[in-house]
Amino acid sequence: METERSTWVWSGFSIVLLLILHFLFRPLFVRLPLAPNLLVGALLLATLHLRAGHAAFLGFSLGILEAAMALEGMGWYALALTVIGYVGARSRDLLFADARFYVFGYLFVGTWLAESVLLLLGTSPPGLVRLFVGGGADALLTALVCGGVEAMTASLVDRQV
Repeated sequence: METERSTWVWSGFSIVLLLILHFLFRPLFVRLPLAPNLLVGALLLATLHLRAGHAAFLGFSLGILEAAMALEGMGWYALALTVIGYVGARSRDLLFADARFYVFGYLFVGTWLAESVLLLLGTSPPGLVRLFVGGGADALLTALVCGGVEAMTASLVDRQV
């Protein structure tokens, strides 16, 4: 019981930290050709601990917040992140989420799917090169950064046990 509470506290802290960093560095990330998508990474890490409905609501809320910061695509961001949250929560049972390698793969595929959905909805710069090269590189950076944060969180929880 205590380890479960400790896991929730540390995971929640790391997810909130990723969200704060996303909105803090958002102006810089928008100008860079390749940047980690900390918003989608935080959403995917949260879906590892939430039910599908709660993850969809979190995705919807983050989509509205992101669109408000970008001042464009209000409904599209909310729709895309709602779908990513729901699909992420439903698909986590397909893999063994406690293994570090699978969490990195989960983050990579989830971020690439999010980039693809946003590209198809017209909120990202169009082009197949952007989808396969830029989206893949962004997904890899997101998986490395957010997966590293999740691994550090898991090691902190393991130390307390």
